[in-house]
Amino acid sequence: MNDYQFLAKLYGVRGSYPIAPMEGTKIGGNTACMLVRTPEHVVILDAGSGIIRLGKELIPEILNYNKETGSLFHITILFTHTHTDHLLGFPFFAPIYMPGVHIHFFGPATLGMPFKEIMSTQVIPQYFPVSMDEFRSKKSFQNIDENMYIYFNPGNPEPQIGHVFESESAFSVLSIYNMKYYFHPKDGSYPYRVEWQDKKIVFATDVEEYAGGDQRLISFARNADVLIHDAQYSEEQYKRFAGYGHSSIKAACDAARQAEVKQLLLYHHDPNNSDQVLKEMEKEARKLFPASELATENWEWRL
Repeated sequence: MNDYQFLAKLYGVRGSYPIAPMEGTKIGGNTACMLVRTPEHVVILDAGSGIIRLGKELIPEILNYNKETGSLFHITILFTHTHTDHLLGFPFFAPIYMPGVHIHFFGPATLGMPFKEIMSTQVIPQYFPVSMDEFRSKKSFQNIDENMYIYFNPGNPEPQIGHVFESESAFSVLSIYNMKYYFHPKDGSYPYRVEWQDKKIVFATDVEEYAGGDQRLISFARNADVLIHDAQYSEEQYKRFAGYGHSSIKAACDAARQAEVKQLLLYHHDPNNSDQVLKEMEKEARKLFPASELATENWEWRL
């Protein structure tokens, strides 16, 4: 029996590239990946190196589902953008090799290139020994845009696509909205807002707040129960890296305050920042927004 009706869990919290420091890390060394799910619907946000462990954990559930139902196990993967640290884990995601799985990929066309083409290019023979067509799972690809949202109905594990100018299905049990964030180089990123019943969790990585905050993003995250917000830099570091597409802890806290969220998770940790440095950043964040904490691998929100 599942001990949850809704689950959000972080599997990767680093930015830029995964790390395995000699001294270890309790915060986590894998790049961006989060699971959000109900007992019936499995959704993954970003496919950084954290998705590798997640894939291994899903195998027993997939095999049991295939055996009991004789049907494909459906997994939906949403991408905020297609920079390497957010997709490097997908060729090592075990379910993609399983014929009893259907993976639904959603992501942005970038600089004129369709999302499917971007993903397929990552696994051409010059870069990887298994091509997209050789993965044994069934695969579907869909470009995302701001005018669409994804929802799930009871009794159907497949994602449905809605339009913001249409009425949402009255029977949906899980809905995921997106917005285009224009200031991450090059061609922006897509924060997501996951809604289950009256609960909201916002995943806003690779965003760089500016003076006064991005009011579109703040409105998008308004009254969220949990805001997972890029906070890669300390204030001193941000002076050197302004314009790189990532926020300081101060900017993240300011966005959380303006959006009146209940909890802020500081996310997309710089690979050069040790656990000790990150803990100091967390202390500074709590002075600005008391309900702040570091995003860590294995963080969970069970409802």
